[in-house]
Amino acid sequence: MTFQQPPAVRSQSSHGTEQRKSKGLTPRLFSRSKSSSRSAGAAPMRIEFRVVFRNGGVACDPFATYSDSALHAALMSALPEGMTGNLMPSTDSKGQPAVLVRAQASDINTMYELRSQVVSGDFMSALTRHLRSHVKSERRSQRLEISKRADAGQSTTGMPEPPAKDADLDSMEAGANEMTIMEEETVWEKIRLLLPWQNDEDKADAEMKSTKRELQQARQALKERRQQVAELEARCNELTERLATMSKEDCPASDAIESIPPPAAPAEEKYAEPEPVAEAPAAAVNNNPTAANYVALEELTPEQWQKIKDLKAAYLAAGGELDEYGDIFILRFLVDKDWKYEKALKKAKSTAAWRAKSGVNGFRKQIASGLVYNEIPNIKELFTTVAVSNAHSRTKAGDLMTFIDYGSLDVNKFFKLLDNSQYFDINNFILEYVSYHSDKLTQETGALVRQFMVIDAGGIGLAHVSLRMFIRFKPIMPLADLYYPELLGGARVLNAAWALHQGWKLVKPLLSKQIQDMVGILDCKHTPGALLKVADPEAVPDFYGGTCTTIPRPAVDWYPKAGMEGVDAAAICPGKKLGAYMRRTLAPDGAPLSSGTK
Repeated sequence: MTFQQPPAVRSQSSHGTEQRKSKGLTPRLFSRSKSSSRSAGAAPMRIEFRVVFRNGGVACDPFATYSDSALHAALMSALPEGMTGNLMPSTDSKGQPAVLVRAQASDINTMYELRSQVVSGDFMSALTRHLRSHVKSERRSQRLEISKRADAGQSTTGMPEPPAKDADLDSMEAGANEMTIMEEETVWEKIRLLLPWQNDEDKADAEMKSTKRELQQARQALKERRQQVAELEARCNELTERLATMSKEDCPASDAIESIPPPAAPAEEKYAEPEPVAEAPAAAVNNNPTAANYVALEELTPEQWQKIKDLKAAYLAAGGELDEYGDIFILRFLVDKDWKYEKALKKAKSTAAWRAKSGVNGFRKQIASGLVYNEIPNIKELFTTVAVSNAHSRTKAGDLMTFIDYGSLDVNKFFKLLDNSQYFDINNFILEYVSYHSDKLTQETGALVRQFMVIDAGGIGLAHVSLRMFIRFKPIMPLADLYYPELLGGARVLNAAWALHQGWKLVKPLLSKQIQDMVGILDCKHTPGALLKVADPEAVPDFYGGTCTTIPRPAVDWYPKAGMEGVDAAAICPGKKLGAYMRRTLAPDGAPLSSGTK
């Protein structure tokens, strides 16, 4: 058994002894000069220490378990020669039953021999060994006596009946603590010893205390984080209320937007030059408008085609999957990184790993096999919560133009019909759908096709910027930027009030510089007719200043519409702007569409 000695009160004279012990040396016996300083008739040295007994891992009272004679006999057998002592019932500092051992000797070396045995644990080993022997001997005598009386027909009433077996003695253990060495009333040394099993108990106590401390820290951090979230929600509510007020003051009513005449001869713009926020745009007329990073397949050099071939092989080696439009898919990585191969390779490998893990490779295979937009799982439910028109038409540069009326979103219905996992899959399915058809159109037209996003921010309220909306959108916000390079060709946010510009300042640092440059935010004053700078009038819905009054093909053939199984014709495409425009085609008066509708 190994004992440790934590700091304890001790006399100056014992300091050197303890230092030697801490270095692994045996306690130094007092020198002759030290012992000779005591007169021949001096009182004997005394040592006291408490012994705690355990049986089966539980502290026990030895005086209630074993006889006094066995205990005293065991003590005398365990003490060094030349020492006398006695023991009596006591308790230790924790209130456990204990035995107070008092021993004395006239020879100081004998005293320190016992001290050394107590510290090392040898004394407790000897004490328990002798106690087992004496108790077993007593029990044998008791059993023989009971047997003799029974054979002689004598009564055994009142005789203590020993246990049939001595298994309890095998699990006996003892440990000492609180040792004191003194001469008369002068204390020479005090030592607080650890019980043999105390290391494990202290370790468990320490782990419990550590766990409680970590729990307290975690609760405090949670409290602070909740306070921060509450402050952010309060700030969002404040900005949203200001936005709602500005929208009412600055924007025309929703039902009057359709009557706004388009401006004459609008100037065309490049996608990479977003609209100014605070002043009217001033872009020169471009008779052949193209995106700033326009890519024609026939203009690619042999070196660029070789890079496409090499990156394609590396992507497949990294576990990626490609279809018949694999060259176009790989081209986007190189264009995104300005044809820097190593950077494109790093992003391609990251994308291959994510696509394999997320399952979107399977989505693309379904789309390539003929799955249409209205067959995307849960897309019909989505169409009853918000007005959205993916790949509605084409811009002048040939990009697919998508419209989203964010203000039309029925937030409560959005969360009632779709959980976060379902919406995450819908978003990935739509990304794959647009990606696949963009690659297909690129192959057919010979120029890289991207997506041009139009988001109408008019009519947003507190519910649209709530914490649960942030939690739902947070996982999907970076996906297009991280794993769909060159899929976004540009974006315009329309009918944006002042508060939305402040929100953009918070979101902007989270996006890459390339994506930042693609986004233009327009207030209500500059929204009418703005889309005619990037698309022909027949591609722009009439309520945005264009001449398009019905959803064009092929988009109209993709969307959920009245008459389809699972489509609620009365609830499809909410809202008075984009929703009303889409319902003209998809569910006029809530009736099923005819096959000839365009």
